[in-house]
Amino acid sequence: MSHDPDTVPERDTMGNDRAVFGRGALEIDALRETSWATIGAVVIAGVMAVTLFHLTLPAISDALGPVFEATGGFVDVTLLVNLAFVVVIVGGIILWFGDLRPRDVGLVQEDVPLGIGITVGTWILVQVTGVVVLILRGESLALADSLVRFGILPVVGGFVGQVFGNALYEEVVYRAFLLPQLAKKFTRLSKSGSPRTAFLFALLASQIVFTLVHVPGRFAAGVEVGDLPVFLVAPFVLGVLFALIYVRTGNLFVTIGLHALVNDPVLLVDAGGVVLVPLLSVVLAILVAWPSLLTWVGVDESRPEQSS
Repeated sequence: MSHDPDTVPERDTMGNDRAVFGRGALEIDALRETSWATIGAVVIAGVMAVTLFHLTLPAISDALGPVFEATGGFVDVTLLVNLAFVVVIVGGIILWFGDLRPRDVGLVQEDVPLGIGITVGTWILVQVTGVVVLILRGESLALADSLVRFGILPVVGGFVGQVFGNALYEEVVYRAFLLPQLAKKFTRLSKSGSPRTAFLFALLASQIVFTLVHVPGRFAAGVEVGDLPVFLVAPFVLGVLFALIYVRTGNLFVTIGLHALVNDPVLLVDAGGVVLVPLLSVVLAILVAWPSLLTWVGVDESRPEQSS
């Protein structure tokens, strides 16, 4: 079903995507366009869902406590709540009401292996960096405090909750859905018709929405109103970086994996904030040299044509 009365027959709305974003980039023109109603519904539902979650977190934690206990801490609140968000907002609003296909929001099966490979490779790089730093400091190698205190199941479960919960939901909604859909809309509205200008406005608008969705969580954590802008810088910067990675690679699973690692790197040793260095290095390498990296590892970036 189609809910977009302002959608015209297929046409080139973003110009030549690869000319704009580079080889190996997201092909926005190949994605279906949905309606403003769908975009508005997703934004409103996302804000309401996150706000309700933080207001009722104690009750939710109590209700889901038995599941956490029964799985040894492997299945946590983050996973279950975000899976509910995925079902309702992604499945119900974006795919059903918005009449989009999974591949229109980055869910392409062929992209999974590369996403897993980059995620695992980055995780290994983070762990090796931590070990090397501790050796150079002359400190003893010991398991991270989180592993000692909580055990392996809750720690691994926290990462699983990110990959299949929080990171999955946020990447689909704010990077794979909102960004390209706004880029299409702004291109139609733009008098100049410049895809670069439309993309820039879409990038800023989508990631501002992503940032504002974090406001309820910051208030729940006790952040004062006057301090709020400082605590919103990180979500905005990370949102922009993840968006650029998605557009640069055209692979949502790469951004999901990196997002999950930023939120929960599952450290084997405690080496401090230095573990962010390899994560940042991977992000910069992708943004600067993605096509060359594809060639270096021997990945074929071409995809078979799919009918709509």
